[in-house]
Amino acid sequence: MNRTRRVAAALLLALAGLSYSVPAQAAAAPPACTEEGFFPNPDDQSKFHRCVDFDGDFTRFDFQCGPGTLYHPELIACVHPWQMPPE
Repeated sequence: MNRTRRVAAALLLALAGLSYSVPAQAAAAPPACTEEGFFPNPDDQSKFHRCVDFDGDFTRFDFQCGPGTLYHPELIACVHPWQMPPE
């Protein structure tokens, strides 16, 4: 995917009130995308990622919810803790 498309996607997501961060180089690589969609981070409820198919090439975008909010996978949105479904 070219730089212009990545910047445009990040800008649209920023306008929607979400923060996009470039995945940091870590010891263990995050799981690769195999399908489109939004996916929760199993280790941190305030994080999630989106997989986008750009002409057969999947790109992963990592997100962090705003302070004090958690990712709600059914609503595909960041919500306050009291809005989360019971576990």
